Amino acid sequence: MIAEKDDFLHQLADSTYALVFPEYDDLGNEGIIVTDEGAVVIDTDVRTVDRIFAALPQITDKPIRYVINTHHAFDHSSANCFFADRGATIIGSESCREAMISHGEHNFKRWSDRLPYIQKILEEKKPRIVPPTITFNSELTLHLGGTIIELFHYGHAHSPGDAFIYLPKEQILFGGDLLWGGFFPNVREANVVNQLRVIDRILEFPAKYYVPGHGVITSDRNDIVNTRNFLGSLYEMIATMIREGKSIGDVRAAGEPLAAVHPEWRGRNFLSTAIDVIYASLAPRKA
Repeated sequence: MIAEKDDFLHQLADSTYALVFPEYDDLGNEGIIVTDEGAVVIDTDVRTVDRIFAALPQITDKPIRYVINTHHAFDHSSANCFFADRGATIIGSESCREAMISHGEHNFKRWSDRLPYIQKILEEKKPRIVPPTITFNSELTLHLGGTIIELFHYGHAHSPGDAFIYLPKEQILFGGDLLWGGFFPNVREANVVNQLRVIDRILEFPAKYYVPGHGVITSDRNDIVNTRNFLGSLYEMIATMIREGKSIGDVRAAGEPLAAVHPEWRGRNFLSTAIDVIYASLAPRKA
């Protein structure tokens, strides 16, 4: 059973916490792992950084040793600088680092232009882009005291640099935006075929808890399977319709009833985005 220490802080094991902010559809979940050699934070956001710094003394007096970014997106990395300024080292895949350097400033501007309250936060806090300084290409293991933290990157899936994090002793898996809990998955910049492959790989890990990048924590493997199968079925439906010569308008119309299958899921706009992205990736290019 998940122990709640705050309205957003959920204790999953003796020294492992997930941070979930359900008031936002577009704010990623985060994590804190407390080890004998310091704390590890998973993902950062300028909207939550003050709440995390306020919560940390409740659970540990140890310094923040590392920040792990699951990928480069604004809602998973935009507060890196505030942790780095406190001495934390940022870790992520090599592709995450490259994407953050290439697109970080654009992401700040895109979010600021789209959401006035984000613009106000950025003007007040003046964050800067701080990409990972420790990177890896496929797998990395951290040994901190008696805690083992395993990181995996299997290519461009939800984004170019996705990493998921696994604690083998605790059997807790932080999936980043490879996993969505009670949401239509956002595949705006995804390689959907590889995302499905990586989710299948995730499902091979024994897990007491899955922490998705957005949405609810689950201990039920079927929740992950159901979302994976939904995305796979959507992909196959669109591929079939393209082979039949259907237009994007036809595909969008066929996708509408899919929302009714999961009325409890949030992020309805992500379904529309997924249809357009998948169609564009499969439709024949015009000469």
